[in-house]
Amino acid sequence: MPGELFQIPETKDGKRVRLVTIFGRLTEEGKKRVHYIFDVGKPEYAVSIADGEQPVPSIAGSVPAASWYEREIHDQFGIEFPGSPDSRPLLSHENWPAGFHPMLASEVEVAPWTSASERSSPNEYRFLKVEGAGIVEVPVGPVHAGIIEPGHFRFSVVGDTVLHLELRHFYTHKGTERLFQGRPVMAGPMLAESVSGDNCFSHAVAYCQAVEAAFRVAVPPRAAAQRLIGLECERMIAHVGDVGALCNDVGFSVAAARAAGLKEDLLQASAQWIGTRYWRGVTVPGGLRADVSAAATADFARTVDETARRFAELAKVILGTPSVQNRFDLAGVLKRQVAGDLAVVGPVARASGIDIDVRSDHPYGGYSRGDLKVPFIHYGDVMARARIRIEEAAESMRLIQQAVGSLPEGEISTRFEPKQGVQGHSAVESPRGELFYWVEASGGLITRCHIKSPSFQNWPALPFAVVGNVIADFPLINKSFNLSYSGCDR
Repeated sequence: MPGELFQIPETKDGKRVRLVTIFGRLTEEGKKRVHYIFDVGKPEYAVSIADGEQPVPSIAGSVPAASWYEREIHDQFGIEFPGSPDSRPLLSHENWPAGFHPMLASEVEVAPWTSASERSSPNEYRFLKVEGAGIVEVPVGPVHAGIIEPGHFRFSVVGDTVLHLELRHFYTHKGTERLFQGRPVMAGPMLAESVSGDNCFSHAVAYCQAVEAAFRVAVPPRAAAQRLIGLECERMIAHVGDVGALCNDVGFSVAAARAAGLKEDLLQASAQWIGTRYWRGVTVPGGLRADVSAAATADFARTVDETARRFAELAKVILGTPSVQNRFDLAGVLKRQVAGDLAVVGPVARASGIDIDVRSDHPYGGYSRGDLKVPFIHYGDVMARARIRIEEAAESMRLIQQAVGSLPEGEISTRFEPKQGVQGHSAVESPRGELFYWVEASGGLITRCHIKSPSFQNWPALPFAVVGNVIADFPLINKSFNLSYSGCDR
């Protein structure tokens, strides 16, 4: 029998709260639990827990953002969610062994996976069929022409106009959350960095902050400031590259090449300052691995300032070019209502008029609530998403210069012994949006690590932005969301 209907919390003024994530875990006794994390408009997230030993009533009917999470938990733990509007598998594909749930310890050793020809009964995934005169179904992927990760997109079109788009991912599901289990707490950052390569520092910091929250470890101010610099540099690198990629998709190759050069300048500046282009191996629970010199810091700050200035000049040219305006304006509109219903995060949310940013809503590390200028635009199209990234890159430069100018002296790490049994969580504003880690540890080893990726949150919104556009604009719209297959298939 289903358990009691889960009560969704409300804000003080009775407004609907935002769903952050849902995940499953096993207790020390092996009992299944379902954790709900909500943003209730306070600095701290609200946590609710349901008993997963019996079916848990679905909340996806009233909270559409819950659908993918419930499907994922069913595939991972075998927990049922009666009343779900979509009970199809999410992670598991047709070649997965029947009844296999990878987060259950008893099911790690299973029968060999089968090919389509070896299966006795087909278990074909059910795509929505759109029928009518002149409607054509166009499947794209999971194998693509470019060197990108696999993802399947099934379009239903009339002529060139998209009537419906359905996604299917998780072709390279890595089982990262399971890989965390049994790993030493201090060795976790390396695995976190592997979740999404271009946002690896955000993942490492989110993991470290969750561990620090669990063990009540205070990070030295100097380390917190350098983490902020790294996070904002990663944001600049991502946004400069994304704007260039958008230019490439509309044939503005000169601007694309210029942006690629500016991105490379930032990568080289990072390598010269901190010793790594993408900030890998820099942060550890408690702080940082190594310090930096004042001279190297000054050189880094000068490069960031010069790169930001040149990018601002390039952005004026890009946004003022008629052919770019023609392709960006009104393409791929994501309505604010849809973005809210699906709890979209990051630049995509802010481009649809939703004022949300972990740095200001849930301040962490070196960030403070009143010190951040968060841009948001209500149009929700490709142009809005490009403008958000351009404005955020400028704000990142300001934050870097501010942090460098007031970089405190002192230690860069707090030593501690991660022995007792603890739980903790943390979120950071990655270049793609809210990135949330929940960590449980005992005896110095990780027993559970949940990763809420902003790409996992935002992928379900992409089809809503594509419907009504010509199919030829899909690559541009998709790029303006810039979602990570790897981060989603974690």
